[in-house]
Amino acid sequence: MRLMVQKAIKSREVRYRWFRVYEGAAPEYMLMARDHYKGFFEIPILFYLLCVILYVINSVDTIDIWFAWLFVLMKFVHSYIRMTSNYVPYRAYSFYTCFFILLCGWVNLAIKVF
Repeated sequence: MRLMVQKAIKSREVRYRWFRVYEGAAPEYMLMARDHYKGFFEIPILFYLLCVILYVINSVDTIDIWFAWLFVLMKFVHSYIRMTSNYVPYRAYSFYTCFFILLCGWVNLAIKVF
């Protein structure tokens, strides 16, 4: 994100005052990076919460480790697709795969608890 902002400022596509109120036009690549950064505070929060709950109840097993690593791997794939080609069908597939893995983790937790 920071690199995209610096690029936009150095090339004079955006002025510093744009960041005060976010009014006016901004380069597409900078907006895309900003939206991608915001996405890291949405679904991953549920992943962090799942990890903390599993740790607190001392119930981490091998399948949880697999779900966690698969989720992280798919988030990297999703980020790579978004920041390079941004081809929506591939991006959607990687997003839904992340979501499904996270859902499996939560279902596994529910089975353990109940």
